[in-house]
Formats: sequence, structure tokens, C-alpha cells
Amino acid sequence: MTFRLFLCSLMLLAGCADPYGACEKGALDVGNGIAAGMKTIDQLRASGAISIQEETNVLGYFEFANKADGAFGACAQAAHTAGSKSGSYTACVQIFQTALASPQQLALIHVTNPTSQQQIEAVVSGLTIGATAILTALGGK
Repeated sequence: MTFRLFLCSLMLLAGCADPYGACEKGALDVGNGIAAGMKTIDQLRASGAISIQEETNVLGYFEFANKADGAFGACAQAAHTAGSKSGSYTACVQIFQTALASPQQLALIHVTNPTSQQQIEAVVSGLTIGATAILTALGGK
């Protein structure tokens, strides 16, 4: 349920005329999605669906994504401070998207339980969808 709310809040960015505001809102929403994902992983481990080692690995990805989200927010702040030249916010999102798609980091999200794997992949997909929604809302700004 929290994950659906996260996606809905990101879709609201499409109507945002302020590129800095869209980036800041998007970074906050993605951060909330990451926090919800971390709770999901903890619940999977607590229920015995994934091992402690799998939890540690998957949380490693979410920690990486959280740091990338922070870097995205800092990039947007720097673009705003510099007067936001055309394409600067878009470049920040594209760097964030590249980070989320890092093969080394994505390798951490694999677990043996197929149902748990699907849940984890849904959360990770949500982060990617969120970044794409931010990019769409910016419209090249």
C-alpha cells in the first residue's frame, strides 16, 4: 500500500512547473520509497522468507540508492544555486538513473525465495519509475 502511494505522489510531479521544486519533491518521494523498501526487506527477513545475508545484501543496494538520492538532491540544489541552465536538472536525474541501474549494485538484490524476489524487484522498479517520472516532469529543463 505504501509503495502505491509513493508511485502516486511521484505522478503528481508531472504538473509541477518549477524544476527545482520537482527535483526536491522527487528526491523526497524516492527517499520515502527507499525507506518503505527497507522496511519490506526487514519484514521478509523477520518472517524467514530471506536469510540474514540476503537481507544484508539487499539493504546494501538500498543504502547505495539512498546515497544516490542524496547526491541527486545535492545536484539539483547546485543547479538551482547556479541559475539552473537548460538541461541541468535533467542531467542530475540522468546521473541518478545511471546509479540506480548499476549492475554491481543490482547484483545485490537477488534472493533465493521467488516470491520475495518479486517483492524486492517491485520496490526497485518503483525507484526507477520514480526517477523516470521526475525526468518526465522536468521536460528537458
